[in-house]
Amino acid sequence: MLSLGTHPSELPTFVELSPDPLIIPKPDSKGRPGIGEGAPNAQQLYGLLQSTLHEVGLPETQDRCGNQTKFRNVPGSSDVALCVLGSPLPYWPLLLEGSRVCPGDMLLCLSPAWLSKTPSELHPGLSTLLLHKAITFDVGGRTYLDEFDPPRRVTYLIPCPPVDPDFTHGLDCPMGGSFELNAILGDTLYTRILLEKNQLVGPPTLGLIYKPFRTYSPEGTSVTVVEITSKTNQTDLIKEEIKKFLASQLLETYSQVVLKPSGGRWCTSRRPMWFLERGDLVTIQREVYSLLTLLEDGESVLLEALCPTVRPASALHTQTWDAFGRVSVPRPNLAFRICAIVTRSPEGLPLLNQLVCSVGRADQPLHHGSSLPQTLETTLQDWGIADPVICNNIQNQVRDKAQACMKAIMEMEKEMSLEQRGGRGARMDLIGVDLLLSSSGQVITPILLGIKTSRCLESYGLFLSGGLGQPGLAEALLHTPLNRSQRYIMEGRNVLVIGAGGVSKTFIWESARDYGLKIHLVESDPAHFAAGLVSTFLHLDVTDHKRDPEHCIKICESLSERGIKPDGCLSFWDDCIVLAAMVCERLGLHCSPLSAVQTAKQKSQTHLRLLERAFSTNVPLPSTYTPNLTHQFPSCPESTMQSTGTFLSSYTQSTCFASIPKASHATDPFPDSSFSPPFSNPSPLHAMLQKSNQAANDRFSTSSHLNCPNAYQDSVHLSPISPSPESSNPNSPLKRGNPQIGNTESLFCHSDSDSSLGSLINSAYHSSWTPSPHIYAVPCYHLESHVDIEKASKMINFPAVMKLEFGAGAVGVKRVDNQEQSHAHFEKISSDLREETDYPGIGLGWGNAMTMMEYLSGTEHDVDLVVYNGQMIASFVSDNGPTRVPYFTETAAAMPSYLRPDKKAQLVEAALRCCLGCGLTYGVFNVEMKMTPTGPRLIEINARMGGFYLRDWIRAIYGVDILFSAFMVACGVRPRLHQASPPLCHLIGVMCVVSQHLRALKTTASSEVLRLLHARGIIRLNQLDDELIASEYEEPYCNVACQSQDRDTARLQLLSICQILGIDSPDYPVSYFLSDFK
Repeated sequence: MLSLGTHPSELPTFVELSPDPLIIPKPDSKGRPGIGEGAPNAQQLYGLLQSTLHEVGLPETQDRCGNQTKFRNVPGSSDVALCVLGSPLPYWPLLLEGSRVCPGDMLLCLSPAWLSKTPSELHPGLSTLLLHKAITFDVGGRTYLDEFDPPRRVTYLIPCPPVDPDFTHGLDCPMGGSFELNAILGDTLYTRILLEKNQLVGPPTLGLIYKPFRTYSPEGTSVTVVEITSKTNQTDLIKEEIKKFLASQLLETYSQVVLKPSGGRWCTSRRPMWFLERGDLVTIQREVYSLLTLLEDGESVLLEALCPTVRPASALHTQTWDAFGRVSVPRPNLAFRICAIVTRSPEGLPLLNQLVCSVGRADQPLHHGSSLPQTLETTLQDWGIADPVICNNIQNQVRDKAQACMKAIMEMEKEMSLEQRGGRGARMDLIGVDLLLSSSGQVITPILLGIKTSRCLESYGLFLSGGLGQPGLAEALLHTPLNRSQRYIMEGRNVLVIGAGGVSKTFIWESARDYGLKIHLVESDPAHFAAGLVSTFLHLDVTDHKRDPEHCIKICESLSERGIKPDGCLSFWDDCIVLAAMVCERLGLHCSPLSAVQTAKQKSQTHLRLLERAFSTNVPLPSTYTPNLTHQFPSCPESTMQSTGTFLSSYTQSTCFASIPKASHATDPFPDSSFSPPFSNPSPLHAMLQKSNQAANDRFSTSSHLNCPNAYQDSVHLSPISPSPESSNPNSPLKRGNPQIGNTESLFCHSDSDSSLGSLINSAYHSSWTPSPHIYAVPCYHLESHVDIEKASKMINFPAVMKLEFGAGAVGVKRVDNQEQSHAHFEKISSDLREETDYPGIGLGWGNAMTMMEYLSGTEHDVDLVVYNGQMIASFVSDNGPTRVPYFTETAAAMPSYLRPDKKAQLVEAALRCCLGCGLTYGVFNVEMKMTPTGPRLIEINARMGGFYLRDWIRAIYGVDILFSAFMVACGVRPRLHQASPPLCHLIGVMCVVSQHLRALKTTASSEVLRLLHARGIIRLNQLDDELIASEYEEPYCNVACQSQDRDTARLQLLSICQILGIDSPDYPVSYFLSDFK
């Protein structure tokens, strides 16, 4: 028998290594727990924190309690409060990472005396947890002892054992674990049965459980369970079960067994462990019985097979160095253990975060805290396993087994009641999985040893302190806590959504319900399917968007009558974004300025607004300078150009930056005294710019509908955008609450005064370190008649693109190669698409005016941005495949982008500058760009969340929900987003259109077939329409995509699927549509 350490028979009375330091005190005179009282061990934990800070080279905690730290619960602030309750050590890596990711919002509470409870407003019978005092982890790992007045609401709680379970019962906040879950998962006997029933193999085990608290059902597993009710009267039963287990076929290939306790007190302590020879039956029986006498109710003795670690490969030496006196000492037999850190993603998927290995002697029990950690790659190399293919295969096996453990736990939680889990918000978001690698012949197999909950980050902490963690992995530990915190903050909010959209928007209503939001929907169709999926359905015909000011008044009055006070308002339907902005401005809700949304809605105005930036103070053109208007277009008479404000496109091409006469670069012919603010002295060019925007001003003008003489007079003029003071000031009464609805006299009047936010954003436009946004704009011309085509043809180079000015979905977009084709296409659109009923949902409610813009060569891309208060929170770039010329209906897409990182960064920067250049400061925006040989160029800005498949893909690839982000921004809550890096997967998809795939969509690629393939994980399906109706003007019917960890694999899988389903054809060559994805 080999026994290392103290024998069970020699163990003293059990003493917990971590006695409960947290005692719930009695309320003080104010009716809440007294701060600093009743927690005798809080000082010990505080001292432990200081020593830990000292060891890692961080300054000691500063006491700011004397300053009476004020935490302002201002609507619009993050309001996030991640709280670790108990000792700082178990979640030390999380605390430090919180100081970097969310400084000031990562809090350590050393005692329940620092907390209090108040009845929950949303969940009767539950309590909201308030934090009065805590250690704040701030920038750079600095810590402060703070008191909060008013107290901070805890939005995510991590109770560290030992914590009195009664204190965490009945809370309404999300929790990362609970006493109940820790007790279940810390019971190795129970978890081993659970995992084996999910085809996750562990060592054969005999469990002797003393007076069990829960039911053990080992049928169909390699686990044997024997219930013990008496420690003295069942000696014969115990001996017989041990003998039977050791003689069973399960242990034929094992020479040793492991003896250890499990459950109860042993879950949170470093339990003892002994290696015993399987043939020494008498010793095993004696030691098992000795350990059994120490058990309390619910605890068990485990006797399991000792699975040997894979042996290191023998080194092959071609020569020796004995002549130099080098002594070769045989190294002992070694073993290693793997701790896999697994998190639960916000979408409910298990994700491997890190693999940490510990190495030690094979003849001694090995704990993760008994040696310094190292990577699995290093360990395999030390073991002589250097083949990259084999190493990659081993890592994939370990990853799959570890993630399967988390999935099994998630499935177990679904079957548990709230009481069994330990509370409404209790669940495991982070676990550690202990494994070893065993071999049988040439086959290496991961063996599961157990689950760690409260102590899973111990090895990880040492790992990170050694600088071994990969960038972004530690941050990923906070992804789910931050997401659940924000869900908790948003729960119960009232959100007004204008425009329901079609079938492709179904996910919005289902997701909003999962978020706990109260959706109040304004929709023109009284029989819309979404009516039964929202809290309030307001039927109002808003299809004629020229009457949006009237619609705005009716919506506000309807809300007032029903007593609804929205926390936010937005639209996911392109036609309704301007109306949503009007309502936001009326109700004082967070939104981009109305003028900015109007500018983005009208495609030509978007480019003209950006081209105006060429005349900013950053591009010094003197007021007396007259450009050569015929420089680039000599065939166009100057008088003709001056007759239209859209000449701006040609002017910027011929005069901006490099086109200014060379002498200006060398001699500076314009002294400072000759400069003046842009357009300070009216000039012919200024007059042309004003005239070019007159049509837009007239279109968005509301003075004819309202008794508001100044309404919208400045809504689309070419001047620096300055949001109104009310919309930009977070302390404005409009931000703190909703004004009374009903005063319609001054519904849309703007203030002429500048705001600090407007000045800040304006300065961002003219930043000295980034190009002016005008360089991304494209020459364009607003078309309302054939006469306009004649004028545009003299200013826009062919080939050009014609599209509906307020269009959507690429309907009616066509490339034209000459003036004759332009006239023909204009005539066709004017006759076919005249009003909303001709093709609902593509912008005809705004009219059927068109725009002509210069055709751009290059690849097309979507850039989806999350912007809050003029700052970019997140960005996502996707690639679009070539279209079926001369039309531009989307054919294929890929995400992540195939572009090189610097090119992607260019696209993101350009998209952001274009949004800010138009004044878009709040929202989730979809920006269509082209990467040309000379850099990014703007196609158009959609001032709403991207449609089609984008939200689904971004969630799958980056773990970010842009739909939830849109709701947060609308409610004035700054999103805290973490993008998975590297991406979780690659997606490549192709669009199906009825005109090309009608036969396939009725047979080989029917809805039933596609849904079945989606359910089996073969494809990823996004249904965009529900009617198989072919039309000359059409949008995609669905998107069929393939997902893989490797983008080339995803591409090949998609090609095969499209050939099998009949999507690929000579008239619809999928290989061509995917040709840019290289």
